Amino acid sequence: MHAQHFVIEGKTNGYVPDGSILYLGRWNGMGAMIYFTSDMIRNGTFRLEGKREKTPDIIYLYGTEKAIGTLNLRLWVGDDTIRVSANSEVPETWIVENNMPQQAEEDFYRQLKGKDNIIKTSRMNSRQLWDRSLTPDSVRILTNQIIQNDLPGQIRILSHLHKQPKLTDTGLVYFFLSSGYAHWMTNPKHLCMGREIYGQLTGKQKQTYYGKFAKSYFYPDKTPEKGDYYIDANLFDLKGDSCKLTDYLNKGKYILLDFWDLYCAPCKKSVPGLKELFSSCADKLTIISINVGSRESQVKGSSDFLWENLSDGQGLTGIASRYGIKSIPCFILIAPNGRIEKYWKGYAMHHSGMEKEIMEIILPSPSPTEASK
Repeated sequence: MHAQHFVIEGKTNGYVPDGSILYLGRWNGMGAMIYFTSDMIRNGTFRLEGKREKTPDIIYLYGTEKAIGTLNLRLWVGDDTIRVSANSEVPETWIVENNMPQQAEEDFYRQLKGKDNIIKTSRMNSRQLWDRSLTPDSVRILTNQIIQNDLPGQIRILSHLHKQPKLTDTGLVYFFLSSGYAHWMTNPKHLCMGREIYGQLTGKQKQTYYGKFAKSYFYPDKTPEKGDYYIDANLFDLKGDSCKLTDYLNKGKYILLDFWDLYCAPCKKSVPGLKELFSSCADKLTIISINVGSRESQVKGSSDFLWENLSDGQGLTGIASRYGIKSIPCFILIAPNGRIEKYWKGYAMHHSGMEKEIMEIILPSPSPTEASK
């Protein structure tokens, strides 16, 4: 076998039906998965192959179908064949035979999260994706339930990391993941632990996306609210030319900021509604999509947009962090005077009233006197 070549062999043990597709992907460094190979499950087995980019390489095993849980399995790839055995429909819980020490550490952190909690979260995620009866309020309630289900496990992980003299590669990944829950940590002790862990990171670790992301959660910028002035930043268009939000103001129009990524399903669902807004309110509204993924994501997604598609190249740690954005999609309406009008966090997959609200703000109903003319 070639030194850079790896093989993953697996059994689904009846938890995932034959004919389902499993994918391998790499995290793009800014919040999304880039798929590079796949295999169909046949007779309860699958085999995936690829080439490492480094040793160890981090890859992710996942599915996109309703029959497969929404949470991926992180694998640390070395020279030897990796064997995977399913013990639920959720890849994150699957048993891994792998001689890489990072994988053993990975398994320990998964145990801290708890198999039952992982499965419960995955099933709630699946409901968000597939249940067309969910209203925006139902989605918000379900999202909060997911967070509350995850939170105890994340705090257990944070407590373990706090006891370590320094973070390993695996520990840094899990510190990054746990930091995303800082907003919901109501005990000051847990926030203090997170800040102390961050303080112990090496300079190199702090400069990684993981470190920058953790800092944005444990040392968050003050988030602008309704009525506050917008926050500007250096942004880049598809040609690589720089610009600022200021360039689009002072034209008598509202601005709708759309924080998105190509690999975000709700982001894709929002595009038809944005197109409708663009065509019906072109004289009143400027739409600016700000990509929080990779350069590849920004370029590939540009074909869907009829409006500006910009990025600061910093994922969720740049301008998105300064607006307090922790997940995507997120939309911010800025009035012509530069003051923030409203935030919309998330996008209901099947029932979104955001576009109607925006129309009501930028195209107010005429007064009775005007209507009678």
